[in-house]
Amino acid sequence: MVAVCALPLALAAMLPACGDSTADTDAIRFLVNREVEAINGKDLRVLSEIWSKDKNALLFDVPPPGRFEGWDQIGHLWRDFFDRVTDIRLTVDAVRVEAQGSLGYATYDWAMTGRLGSYPLVDRGQATAIYHKEGGSWKLVHAHYSPVPPALAGLAAPEGGASPAIGPSPLPGAAAPAGGPAPHAGSAAPKGQPTPHPGAAAPAGSPQPRLPAPAGTPSPAGATGPPPVAPRNSR
Repeated sequence: MVAVCALPLALAAMLPACGDSTADTDAIRFLVNREVEAINGKDLRVLSEIWSKDKNALLFDVPPPGRFEGWDQIGHLWRDFFDRVTDIRLTVDAVRVEAQGSLGYATYDWAMTGRLGSYPLVDRGQATAIYHKEGGSWKLVHAHYSPVPPALAGLAAPEGGASPAIGPSPLPGAAAPAGGPAPHAGSAAPKGQPTPHPGAAAPAGSPQPRLPAPAGTPSPAGATGPPPVAPRNSR
């Protein structure tokens, strides 16, 4: 009889914890959707509310130097991206969220289109976002965006043979249009020296983009890594 009575009491004790976990995952999922809306609306204020103001908040992104720490750098990166790119359309899919205690994370697939001047930008990939509960509210403390190369993403080459231009991740990095400088957020490539990020189409006559070679295979002649360019005023 004691054991029978104890079981309902144990289940009742677990219910609030389950409810809290569901509330936390729902809150993080809401932040993912809110971030998508903010990027599509170029709303830097909303992004600033989503990101933690902790100086150790960290964004790993494609544009050199690829590591942006603190909201000052992260916010400046986004601001520059919004100034450069128009018709931004970001969508996310396969969102998975987990939360336990004061830490939570989300993973998702993303796809983005836009325009850099008259050049179309097309990009897709995966992302991991880590959240920390600060004063009862969830804040984004780390994001890592990984674009997929055009061939793996199934993007068809436009007429003329060039690969489609890979633009920003839901990240503020954009690829160089054919023959033009790479519009890295926070910095510009020297005139006449485009520096496309991985997966971006290489201008005619230039080496192919930096893709990792299989083990034991020599790197293509002329392949180089991205120059260590820091964002201006250092998302």
